[in-house]
Amino acid sequence: MLTLVGLGLGGLESLTQAGIAAISAADTIYAEGYTSPLVPETLAWIEQEAGSVLLLSREEVEQPKLLLVAARNSDIVLLVGGDPFAATTHVSLRLQCSEAGIECRAVHNTSVLTAVAGELGLQHYRFGPVTTLVLSEGNYKPLSPVKQVVQNLELGFHSLVLLDIRADDPAVEPRLMTAQEGARLLLDGGVLPEALACAAARVSRSDQKLWIGSLSEMPQAGLGLTPHSLVIPGKLHFVEEEALATLRE
Repeated sequence: MLTLVGLGLGGLESLTQAGIAAISAADTIYAEGYTSPLVPETLAWIEQEAGSVLLLSREEVEQPKLLLVAARNSDIVLLVGGDPFAATTHVSLRLQCSEAGIECRAVHNTSVLTAVAGELGLQHYRFGPVTTLVLSEGNYKPLSPVKQVVQNLELGFHSLVLLDIRADDPAVEPRLMTAQEGARLLLDGGVLPEALACAAARVSRSDQKLWIGSLSEMPQAGLGLTPHSLVIPGKLHFVEEEALATLRE
């Protein structure tokens, strides 16, 4: 059996009782950090309490021969940041388990898809489709995801903008896009400099930070360490206006 255990967004305190029970009962513990960043302190505690954690590459999760063989013969856990099925990768993994006749279940946890909006006081049903900005490579700047933000704004919807994680190789320190880098890509892609913008850093952690201002101001915002997320609000309800105004004080 394969159990996907969501680690939530915070540190050790974000582990659920159900997650701890699944980890403790597992024969082997795996983890991946390319769909959502992992908190090193959490992994260190799990290794101390339940045994070694084997970090998998992106390829090993997307082409999961290793996981399927292990799950067929024993009970294994795959640790993921946030909530497991928020990532298409894990839905695909569950489908492959089903095709192979292997039981797959999930232990759910907090996801950035809901937590960021809640922290900002924005209403979830006023959001349009989510988009993800991709890190630039050399002179190439992938700006097509910005079109979704522009379309959402035209319709009056809010946009949750996720920021790229470069973590294909578990032996290399992950590279996370910052809110400042994301703001520059949005500006380059045609979002107006005066557009209202929000940034959320390290949501659910003790040093969480929220920032609200114009998009043109964000490249100079001091948000500290990643992970970061962006929100570009559309038409605001009066309660949302009050919530954002309170955060700006």
